[in-house]
Amino acid sequence: MGHPVLVIDDHADVVEAIGLYLKFHGHEAITATDGSQALGLLRQGLRPCVIVLDLMMPGMDGFAFRAAQLADTALAEIPVIVCSAAYDAGPAAQRLHAAGFLSKPTQMGALLQLIRRHCRPAPANSSLG
Repeated sequence: MGHPVLVIDDHADVVEAIGLYLKFHGHEAITATDGSQALGLLRQGLRPCVIVLDLMMPGMDGFAFRAAQLADTALAEIPVIVCSAAYDAGPAAQRLHAAGFLSKPTQMGALLQLIRRHCRPAPANSSLG
């Protein structure tokens, strides 16, 4: 069983679409609607192979999440793919030391390629759980 992908985004439709797409391609997606919820999951022991991070969210946004993640030595090494509609998402992703970046609306194939740099899909005949 592979590690899950953590998707952090405040738009339920985006999270659902990415989650279904990843599941179809053999990846388990765990979701959080903001940075603080995601940090809670990570601090409870969740270890995703990669984090897909929106930048603009109410509550704890992607910038604050990434700062907290990098400050926590147990979490700092988990790679992050920034996936944002922010006009400066590319430079922001560089400042955040992201492993990759995509603009919204998200090209699912491109997202899958970035995720697969860090995650192996589960074997087709294995059951997750």
